Amino acid sequence: MKKKNFLNILIWIAVGAYICWIFSNSLTIGEYSSAASTKVANFLMRYVTRAGFTIDFNLFHHYIRKLAHFSEYALLGFIIVLAIRVAPLMKSRFLNFVLIMVGIPLIDEGLQKFVPGRASAFLDSFIDMAGILAGAFVAYVLVLIILDIFKKRSA
Repeated sequence: MKKKNFLNILIWIAVGAYICWIFSNSLTIGEYSSAASTKVANFLMRYVTRAGFTIDFNLFHHYIRKLAHFSEYALLGFIIVLAIRVAPLMKSRFLNFVLIMVGIPLIDEGLQKFVPGRASAFLDSFIDMAGILAGAFVAYVLVLIILDIFKKRSA
């Protein structure tokens, strides 16, 4: 197998592994998922109150959970752009991106319907998609900057 083909496969294995990690988070029963995010919210709440802000803990916890959706999908968007840039699965890079951007969040939320103590929220799919777009934007800008740097060095 050629080195380039091996690297292309390795890139998509990494993407697949990250998607599996996202799905494993969604397959965590509600009690454990809530306990984990409550720990994070408690930790962060100390700093919020020290800074002089007051916010209802349940509301804060809710925002932490939504931020977790956004951030895990932002990282997915980042690595997907890099993977599609190097080794697109289909000829259309845009179609590659859109299918993943829509498909993975919908599958993820669908999985949660079957997990005890979890609920599937359609809004979370949109938060996930917004995260993918944000991560993709950062990756795309970085790719453009890096390409521009290499163009200037070779000129």
